[in-house]
Amino acid sequence: MSGKLRPTVYAFMDESGDAGGNVRKGASSHFVLAMVETTDPDNLRAELRQLRVALQLPATFEFRYHDTRKVAHRAAFFVLLRSLDVRVRAAVVDKTRLPEDFNYDDQRLYSFVLGELVMRAPMNQLQDAILIVDGQRGAPTENLLNGVRRYLTQMYQERQRARAFRKLVARNSKAEDGLQFADMVAGVLAERFLHGESAYDDYVDSKLADLWTFPPK
Repeated sequence: MSGKLRPTVYAFMDESGDAGGNVRKGASSHFVLAMVETTDPDNLRAELRQLRVALQLPATFEFRYHDTRKVAHRAAFFVLLRSLDVRVRAAVVDKTRLPEDFNYDDQRLYSFVLGELVMRAPMNQLQDAILIVDGQRGAPTENLLNGVRRYLTQMYQERQRARAFRKLVARNSKAEDGLQFADMVAGVLAERFLHGESAYDDYVDSKLADLWTFPPK
């Protein structure tokens, strides 16, 4: 007798800030990673298409937090987010408080943060999920994905944990609406930790399954 198959989780992930370590030479003080998870990515895309129509925006309009400056557009987006069946998992790293010998090589911070989010999640929530990250085709993105795969594989072995993602893929956020949700959420969280609060905190908090801050205070 076979059990009912669980629907596939699609985890759209984007970041705010950068994963570089030299804050004194222009790297961001904080690094934010946000995953917006859904079992119905087509619904996310359809809802965002309808929102563009309602706001009289071009069909190609990309919702990016720092570029979507009109308050009405931001507010409408987060009202939509709150109405959707999605789960948000996120991390905020204060790089000014990391140990001086923290390893930033080969996007290590990116892999480390994603790995810890995975380990904090109940095992069944990300098992066999598909992770979609923002990236262009080419060597830099492939190098990042390969580095993340290697890091996660090693982490699963060391911690005796079942594999979380069955596939990691890169998509262009201009063409993938799911990634635009992740960008907007990451932007709110970055604003919260840089300035103390965001006008959209309540909307994001209503979907938060996990918010990890590192180092712990």
